[in-house]
Amino acid sequence: MGTTLKFYINTFKRSKRDNCYPIYLRVIHNLKKAEGKISTIPIMASDISYWVIESQRFGSNHKKFLAHNLLLNKIQNEFHNYLRDNLTMMADKTPHEIRNYLLSRNKTDNITLSEAANQFYFDVILPDVDKASGTKRNYKKSLNHLSNFLKWKKLEFLTVKEFKKLHASLFIEYLKTPIPELDKIGLKGQSVNSIVKNINPLFNKLLFEERITTNPFSGIKVPFKRAEKPRLTNEEFKKIATLDLRNNSTLRVYRDIFLFLCYTGLSFCDAIDIKQMDVEHGRFEIQRRKSKVFTRQFLTDQTLELIERYSDKCPENRILPKRSLDKINLNLKLIASKTGIDFPLCTYTARRFFRQSISESGIKEGLVVKKLMGHTSTNDIDSHYFHINDAILIKSKKKLQKHFKKLLK
Repeated sequence: MGTTLKFYINTFKRSKRDNCYPIYLRVIHNLKKAEGKISTIPIMASDISYWVIESQRFGSNHKKFLAHNLLLNKIQNEFHNYLRDNLTMMADKTPHEIRNYLLSRNKTDNITLSEAANQFYFDVILPDVDKASGTKRNYKKSLNHLSNFLKWKKLEFLTVKEFKKLHASLFIEYLKTPIPELDKIGLKGQSVNSIVKNINPLFNKLLFEERITTNPFSGIKVPFKRAEKPRLTNEEFKKIATLDLRNNSTLRVYRDIFLFLCYTGLSFCDAIDIKQMDVEHGRFEIQRRKSKVFTRQFLTDQTLELIERYSDKCPENRILPKRSLDKINLNLKLIASKTGIDFPLCTYTARRFFRQSISESGIKEGLVVKKLMGHTSTNDIDSHYFHINDAILIKSKKKLQKHFKKLLK
């Protein structure tokens, strides 16, 4: 991957008004080029003879030529600074992005949608510590779909203001249509909706910054049938909980993390970061990363037994060994195979199982369910009058504890 910058007098762009010529720059990156006019005093025909092609500067100490050279040196330095600052991200850059940066075009409304999408990912999504790595990958895939669509329709240079509802409609059609020459399959409605959902924040940001007047995806919905996801039965849960893993300590850790999720209903990213100090008197209260809602629980005996198993054995004073989400889902597939479960076991299966267990244990109060699950209750008028105190949560814990004990007999 090579990136070069060249300055030249564009003799094909002579001004009809004063017969002068502009200075241009050319950026070549990944075997593609982008050119643009440098805002400087036009060059008279008589001055062209002072231009040195090898150095790409004027070979004269005259004041007007020195001013040109100083501007070109400044742009050259900006170019080197850009390469250094974006060293690990150059593969994702385009020559047009680099050109626009050097010519300060990114601060105008002329930024292309491709450039805006790239900036949005690197400036907003990637640095967001509250987003899990899998979520960031999904945003990246969605923005890549948009970029590929623009290339397919030869709209790479379409500005953010020029992207209209017609283009949004064509984009959805593109997502749903198989294109053999691109080795692209047609996506189903649910996948298309997920992609649009990830792209909407980009246009909302542009709308907030007043770079566009409307969000072209506003009001666009793709109808789809929601697929029924397989659920873990009580019998399958018991097979996992009682699976003999005494000779497989590695797999046992992943099984214990899964059981902890089944007993608490926490998402993986919330559970894996809980510290010993977060659990006091058999209770924890944490803020969920996704919803920012606080969830509070009194832990069942089954959950406390798991925590005790790893007490003082985990770095950073965690209550569970830290593992990656990809690793745990991979090992859960092995556990599913060993127990005869015929669908892909994952961490979200545990959260659905906990919700099912809440109902089966006789906990019906909606606000209590939302507190245990970490769902928001701001739209419930009852939340203004009904306070969920510790006594209510202890009662819920006892019901869940009795339910899990019965399952494991």
